[in-house]
Parts: sequence; C-alpha cells; structure tokens
Amino acid sequence: MKIYRFVLVLAIGIFLHGDVMYEMMTTTEGLMGMGGGETLISVFIKDDCSRTEMVMRDSMVSEMKNVFITRLDKGVIWTLDMDNEQYSEMKLGEETEEVEGEEETSAPMTEITVEKTDKKKVLLGKECEEVVVSMKVEDAEGSMNFTQTMWNTKDITGCNEITEFNKKMTEMGMKSSKSGMMADKKSFEEFQNKINEIEGFPLELDLEVTVVSEQMSFSMKTHSVVTKIDAKPINNKVFEIPAGYSLKE
Repeated sequence: MKIYRFVLVLAIGIFLHGDVMYEMMTTTEGLMGMGGGETLISVFIKDDCSRTEMVMRDSMVSEMKNVFITRLDKGVIWTLDMDNEQYSEMKLGEETEEVEGEEETSAPMTEITVEKTDKKKVLLGKECEEVVVSMKVEDAEGSMNFTQTMWNTKDITGCNEITEFNKKMTEMGMKSSKSGMMADKKSFEEFQNKINEIEGFPLELDLEVTVVSEQMSFSMKTHSVVTKIDAKPINNKVFEIPAGYSLKE
C-alpha cells in the first residue's frame, strides 16, 4: 500500500536534518512492538554529511541499535549492520523507473494544512513557537491521517546548516522517490515543500498517525524532545563505513 511507504518517508524525513550534533529522546505508543517504547537518537552533521544513531528499547524486544550515514556528496545513504560488519546502500538523486499506469490508477488524494498557533514556550532556554501540520491521504486501498505538532526555534546553534542540509536532502530524495516512495510524486513534493517553508528547528515534537485499510489498521503516537545541541569539530571518519565492513549482496 502506497500509504505505508509514505509513512516511512515521513519518519525518515522529519529528523534527517559547520559541525553540529544533537541528542533527542523519542517515546512511542503503538506500532513499535505494539506496546510502546523509547528511542535515543544522536545526530551528527558536517557539511553534506549526516550520521544518525538510534538506540531503541521496546517493552517486547531487546535493545536494538541502528546507524544511518547520509552522504549527499556521494548521493547515498548507508545503513550499518554492526553485528555482522556489513552495510547496505541506497542511492539518492537518481530517477527511478515508473510502473506503467501506476500514477493514473493509484494516485492518492492529499490534503495538507499548516497552522501557526501563536503559542510559545521555552525549551533548552530558547523561545519556541508552536506549528501544527495536518495531512490526510486517501487512495483506493485506504486512508492515513497525520498530525505533527512542533515547537520550533531559530535561536539554536547550526540552525542554518540544518536547514540547508534538509533542503538538499529533499531535492535529492524527491528525484529517487518517483515510484519507490509514493505513487503520486506531486503530493510528496507538496508535503516536503510545506515542511521546508516552516522556519526553525523543532526542540519538541508530537506525531500522531492513523492508517485504515482493508489489509490492516493501526495508530501510532510519538513524543520527541531534544535534550542537547552542541557545536564542536566532528572527525570525518564518523561519516565513513568502518574498516572491514562489506556490502550486503
């Protein structure tokens, strides 16, 4: 179902954002283990490179760690399998082939709204403004309702670097999402452009997703809080595949 693929795009896209690092704690209800869990996320950004480390703890499974390295300069995202010293590679910026007839028969209907509520609060000593993004996606197979509430600030270290990285990531991601991410490329572009128009970086974020279809239905809620932001030199090796790792076939 195209909607499920779109949820994956949103999850990746929300926090793939000089040398800057930040840490964030995310708690989840539903979907992940169906019983809730928490994830510690550490992000390192340098020029056109990003490294995201995610340590997930779920009530039904043991602790898991995922590492993703985004290299916009090389047009790739590497996913590290640290247990087996392997990595997988996903290309960015390359047009994928369209499935004949897919656009015409399965393009979803999409409604997107962005509301600045004028509400404010202080996080990490910075004044933040509330922005609510709502989206409804419908196709022949079902529907998805998505609400994201962000508390954004422009008064943080590396805000400009994060913004520029996100713009480049969006441009390259949309080229490679022609059929693999979502059948209706126009809707995906519209959503990404709306997100990019929002100024600042979210220090707190609530996300609620509800999917209904004939195959399955589920809901998910997440609450994310940035606990640390720092500007310090980052070694280039952080953004390289570790020695001894082999490419997964």
